Amino acid sequence: IRRVTVTRTLNVTPNLSPAGRSLAYTSYRSGFPDVVISHIYEGRMDTPAGGTERVHNWLPSFSPDGTQLAFNSNRDGNIDIYIMNVDGSGTRRLTNHPGIDTSPTWSPLGHQMAFTSDRSGSPQIYVVDIDGTGLRRITFESYCDRPTWSPAPYNEIAYASRTGPGFDIKVVDLATNEVRQLTFGQGSNESPSYSPNGRHLAFSSSRGNGDKQIYLIGRDGRGLKKLTSRGNNEMPSWSR
Repeated sequence: IRRVTVTRTLNVTPNLSPAGRSLAYTSYRSGFPDVVISHIYEGRMDTPAGGTERVHNWLPSFSPDGTQLAFNSNRDGNIDIYIMNVDGSGTRRLTNHPGIDTSPTWSPLGHQMAFTSDRSGSPQIYVVDIDGTGLRRITFESYCDRPTWSPAPYNEIAYASRTGPGFDIKVVDLATNEVRQLTFGQGSNESPSYSPNGRHLAFSSSRGNGDKQIYLIGRDGRGLKKLTSRGNNEMPSWSR
């Protein structure tokens, strides 16, 4: 285990670049949420989204080729999803709706984006083309959040679904719309993240003593394994 951030402020929602050399995350080091990129092997940080006390940016997600970031921002008065180059140039708005759109995740080829939106009343998972067209809703449950898109050859999105007092990990097949459940009510299971080959998912769970730890499970729901055991650990992210 190696520590990447050393500030005393809150740093959350990590997302590793495909090459594993940079880490994008949400940092409160300036007193408000902003996107920070730590270049792990260069010893430097960037704040490409340009946050201020009024403009907040969070939940960054690297594109499959590592050249762009999707992120949340309130810069136009509502919480929507934006895309920018990793150096902060070329920022454009992807979603534009009075509802809250959050938690962006890229498709394997970078042509589509899945995200969470409450535009239907409760948070659900949607997919949209990268040019903002072709919007479609893919979950129809009580509350769904934190989608993650599987690598090829699988064509699936895993997400956290409220199944009672907590959440469970589910997977929807985008070709058939079939949903399968991987966890079943032991603690709250959230923030799934696919392995580079798509065969496993890492996720956080409060099963056991209530502390949040990182677990690994096969995409078929088998082979559950606990990866962390000290403190509280959540929001896992894989390099490619």
